[in-house]
This record gives sequence, structure tokens and C-alpha cells, in this order.
Amino acid sequence: MIQHLFKLIWKQRRQNAWIAAELFLVFMLLWYIMDYFITIGYTASIENAYHIEDTYQVQLATVPASSPKYIHYEEGEQIAAEQYLSIIERIRQYPQVEAVCLSNMSVPYCPSYRNLPMGPDTTSLKNCQYLQVTPSYFEVFRIEPLNGGEPSSLKDALTEKSIVISRLMAEKVFPKEQNPKGKSVLCGGNDEFYQIGGVCGAVKRDDYSREERANYFLLSNSDIVDWGETALADLEISIRVKPGLNKHNFIESFQKDMREQLNVGNFLLYKVSSFEDLRDTLYLTNGVTDAIRYRIAFMAFLIFNIFLGIIGTFWFRNEYRKPEIGLRIAIGSTRRQILQMMIGEGWLLVSLVGIPAAIICINIAKMEFIGTNIMPVTFFRIFASLISTYLIMVVFITLGAWYPAYLSSRIAPADTLRSE
Repeated sequence: MIQHLFKLIWKQRRQNAWIAAELFLVFMLLWYIMDYFITIGYTASIENAYHIEDTYQVQLATVPASSPKYIHYEEGEQIAAEQYLSIIERIRQYPQVEAVCLSNMSVPYCPSYRNLPMGPDTTSLKNCQYLQVTPSYFEVFRIEPLNGGEPSSLKDALTEKSIVISRLMAEKVFPKEQNPKGKSVLCGGNDEFYQIGGVCGAVKRDDYSREERANYFLLSNSDIVDWGETALADLEISIRVKPGLNKHNFIESFQKDMREQLNVGNFLLYKVSSFEDLRDTLYLTNGVTDAIRYRIAFMAFLIFNIFLGIIGTFWFRNEYRKPEIGLRIAIGSTRRQILQMMIGEGWLLVSLVGIPAAIICINIAKMEFIGTNIMPVTFFRIFASLISTYLIMVVFITLGAWYPAYLSSRIAPADTLRSE
């Protein structure tokens, strides 16, 4: 059967040249789009250590120093720190709040990023994400130890001289250690050694970013005392609330109930946002949402044109092949065999075209003309994108060729023979 299809394609090579050229170009364009979706799909499948369900961020503001309502204190930093900590305690006492934490540019889906060179010694320092948090951070975002356990164990592991590291950090810095807990790591920023108190799971800046080498450092009360009002207001206040609360109702009621209570000194309640909304805002600002929408729209447009091109081409081919089809039916071919033969031609044609197209795609990938900031070029990435592209092409070849082939298989042999 395949040998016969080869002969048919070769005999009609002039007519097949145009559809082969179309399929060749479409294959490479579709591969480029599928590579993008394979990449972000694989990256998104790596579970992040963060669990943002039922979590919110409380943002504070300060009265400008030029305002007549601004209150001047003689011991400004100390008074500001005391007022700030009293605000945190009031938030903690809110009935629907389960846990509260503070962090400095370290919340999930934060657009800011801080790095720090760290390693087992001075000769093997690697840039890592620097996350400064209070111990309750692990309870707010339900960050569990890598080998299982409760978030409270990581909470207890975070001290002045003890840090929590991410899975990738442990793999890169201590590749031969299954559990580097208790080991020491050098911080290149201050040339001090810290003990590893615990290891958490994968840490990513967002769902579509690659896994990070990350380290959690303690944000202590002594750090807070050294900062002024503006710096304190910029700290991230994250809360976890009781499960099952309606997001909009909670934000509305919290702001209504706590606006006056959080108006302490020069501090004011500015806004409350869910981390789900913060995530969506990040994707809009960094272009991820637009990139996904653009590629989905382009792929839909491309597939629609593929379908129209294939169905039109096969309709034309089948029209001038009616005498051949009628003769085949007259000498004993069944309608099912005719249908299989004509769809099989399409499958074989896309398979033949896919070979040189795949070779070009592989070379494009090896030369890194595709994005590698999310996922490196690997065998899995190339194979998955090529096979998914081929399967999509086969599906639409089948859909585009089936109806013209079905109509051709229904013609009466006497009519075609009379025409011949």
C-alpha cells in the first residue's frame, strides 16, 4: 500500500509540489509556536514551592513629610518601628487571618529581584536569589521541606546564622549530598558562613520562569528598627486567611474594618490585593499574557489557513482524479479503500515533507535561534515540539482531505467512465 502511494505521489509530483511547499513552510512555523508552548508548559508543570491560595498582600503608605498632617518624632526610626510592629500585630489579631509575615522584595510573583553570590567556598560562588523574610513566611505560603513535613519545621530553621535553601541550590552547591542540612555555605556579600537549616522545594519567580537557586535569610526585628517610615512601608505584608472566603468580600470587609486601626502615626492602609491578582498583573506587565495570546491567535490563524489550503487543494486534486477513482471502483476497489488511499496520500506527503523540515528545525534549535532563557535546548524539548507539530499536521491533513475524498468515493463508476 505504501509503495503504491509513493508511486501515486511521484506520478503527480507537479501537482503535489505546491502543497508540499505549503506544508514545508507551515510545518516550520507551527513548530516554532509549538516549541514555545512546550517550553512554558514544561516549566509550568514544575510545581512551585509557593501555595498562594487564600493569601493576600496588605500595602501601607505614609503621610508625606510636606503634609500638615505629618507627625514629627524626635526618635523617628525607633518610634516608626514600634508603630509598624503594632500594625502587624493588629493585622495578626484580625479574626479571619491565620498567619502574617514580612518580607523584603521576596514575595511570590514579585517583579523585583535581588541576588547574592553564595557557595561552599570562595572558589565556587554562584549567583543566587536572595530572599529576606520573617519565619512565619513559610506558614503563610505553605512552603514545605523538600523531603516532606510541616512548614513549621522550616520556620524554626530560619535564624540569624541559619538559612533555608531551595532544591536547585542544594543540587548545585552540594551535588553529592542527598540532604545538605547542617552544612555550611559562604555568603559572598559579607564573607560569612551560614548553616543550612532546611531545604524547601522548587522556587521560581513565576510559573513560567525556570527554577532558581534561592536562599531565605532572616528578616529580624533588629533590621526593622534600623529602617525609617518609607522603607518600612515598602516592606511586603503577606497574610493567609481562613480557607473558603470570597476574595472580593474579604478585601472589602478587611479594608472597612481595619482602615482606622492601621492608621497609626504616619502609616496608612493603602490597598489589599490577592496574590492571584498580583500574579495576573505581573504577567500583564512582563508580557507573558500578551505573548501567549499572540501565539494562540497566530496558531489559530495558521491552522485555519492550513485547513482551507488542504481542503481546497485536495478538492481540486480529487476533481480531476474522478475518472481514476471511478475506474478503481469499477474494477473492485471499495469506497473505504478509496477513502483510505486518498487520506493516506496526505499522511505520506506530510511525512515526506516533515523530514527536511525537521532537520532545519533541529539546526535552528541547535543554533539557539529559539528562546533559551526559560528552558535550555534539550533532546526532550526538540523531540516533543517536533512530534506535537507532526501530529497536529496529520490531524488537519485528515480533516482537510476527508470530505473531498468522501465525496469522490461516493461517485458512480458509470458516470466517471462515461465522462472518460
